[in-house]
Amino acid sequence: MSIKQLRQGHPWVTLDGFSRRFPVQSPFIIGQDDRKMDVGVLLHDPRHKTVRGRLWSTQRPWVEQNFWPEFENRLFAARTRRAAVAGFISRDDRYWVFGEGDGLPGLMLLQLSDRWVLQFYALLWEEHRERIFAILKKVFPEIDAGKLWWQTRAEDGHGQKPPRPWMGEARQEVFPLREEGVTMLARLGDAYDYGLYADMAAVRHALHPVLEGQRRVLNLYSYTGAFSLQALKLGADHVVSVDLSPKYLGWLNENLAANPADFAARHRAIQAPVEDALKQLVREGQGFDVIITDPPSASSDGNKRVSALQAYEAQAENLRRLLAPGGSLVTFLNTHTVSANKFETHLRPLFSNLKIQRRFALTGDCPTVKGFPEGDYLKGMLWI
Repeated sequence: MSIKQLRQGHPWVTLDGFSRRFPVQSPFIIGQDDRKMDVGVLLHDPRHKTVRGRLWSTQRPWVEQNFWPEFENRLFAARTRRAAVAGFISRDDRYWVFGEGDGLPGLMLLQLSDRWVLQFYALLWEEHRERIFAILKKVFPEIDAGKLWWQTRAEDGHGQKPPRPWMGEARQEVFPLREEGVTMLARLGDAYDYGLYADMAAVRHALHPVLEGQRRVLNLYSYTGAFSLQALKLGADHVVSVDLSPKYLGWLNENLAANPADFAARHRAIQAPVEDALKQLVREGQGFDVIITDPPSASSDGNKRVSALQAYEAQAENLRRLLAPGGSLVTFLNTHTVSANKFETHLRPLFSNLKIQRRFALTGDCPTVKGFPEGDYLKGMLWI
């Protein structure tokens, strides 16, 4: 089964009775089929809770001494590939390396203004930090070790640990960055997240024509307000952001303060479960030219836990009521466990009065691999 999945393009071998028997001390696992033919070379990750092997190469025969030169070549290729990404250099948040999509499984390189974050989703990379840095400096000579951070996955499999400075003691930093003409504050060292979703930067760029010239915009599950800020930048008269977290709405207020003074004057924040906020806005007789909603894959309001699809079912009627005639609804889903087809099939009956004009997925500096749904987690639709 593992060989079948690898040949179909899936780059992982997950933990099961088979992979549990991989030799613990082996950094590489060479997979063979029933004819003893090499199928592929896996990077072995015995500490990872779920993913025990990540496909590195299907080259035959494979020579272990070529691993680090090949690593360097793939870094160069990733850097070169970004030259073709629209708007990449003009923003301060960008992925130079995006894991399996760049042939560097479980390894990310994120730039936030003049800071860099090396993210180890595969625990095996942590053991080679210094060698990776030496190669990184050859490919990205502009990286300053004093501005480099690193972040690794928790060994229990529950998300990422907070990023740590590459050099010196643990600290926290808050600093501005620019995206699409607005200023946002990035945060390092405090929590696992850093105040914005850089993997959605290319999608936010693609939504500019939808937001431009629209008077009233509603941003649900707003987090720190990237979509809200862009709507304000593009001239919206009134933007409403809804989120349950006082922490993230506090960060949103700081982002507003980092922009022209009229941003805050044209913005309203509602701290509440989204379903409650929608009912409140309906009672107020509100209407919006654009509604953007991006629920987490699973969430709780303190009383019940629901999936994103359940949230859409519960909120669909009020979303329809709040969308002004001729308005646009943008729906997102961030989970690999629901395919784009299933997402669309589930939502079509809920918004049967609307038509899908465009679909969204990871793109630009966040490339995906065919046959790898775990890496293709973002899906979205523009309804009109």
